[in-house]
Amino acid sequence: GPNVMKGYLGREDLTAEVVLDGWYKTGDIVRADSDGRYTYSGRRDRMVKRRGYRVELGEIEVALSKHPDIREVAAIAVPDEESGVRVWAFVVGNQDSKLSIIALKSHSSKNLPPYMIPDVFSVMDNLPRTSTDKIDYQALKSRCD
Repeated sequence: GPNVMKGYLGREDLTAEVVLDGWYKTGDIVRADSDGRYTYSGRRDRMVKRRGYRVELGEIEVALSKHPDIREVAAIAVPDEESGVRVWAFVVGNQDSKLSIIALKSHSSKNLPPYMIPDVFSVMDNLPRTSTDKIDYQALKSRCD
């Protein structure tokens, strides 16, 4: 419709960035089932829909990293039958810090809107890393049981 395509009419360069073979590049990752239905399996970016809001997981990480005793943090979202998605925050404290779940929740409630506060906090010694020394979010997902 006119609202969707506004700004793209006659701009093949912009259209090529967001449309592929007639499909919009939304960032959603789907797979086709054998009977032709599509199953949603995630997003290319780190944005999730939670409690009716779009949430960028990086914003949660930034807010938590402002805590003076946190050295490193990673936030991930995992599917949940009851709520749709649960947010897990994995945190690594500074040397000799004693991070408590109560302190983390309190800090979160002061720095994040309620719909962005993680459901689960996990304090770790180190975050898993990929071969390129980035946080291994897939390894963290395997710890969410």
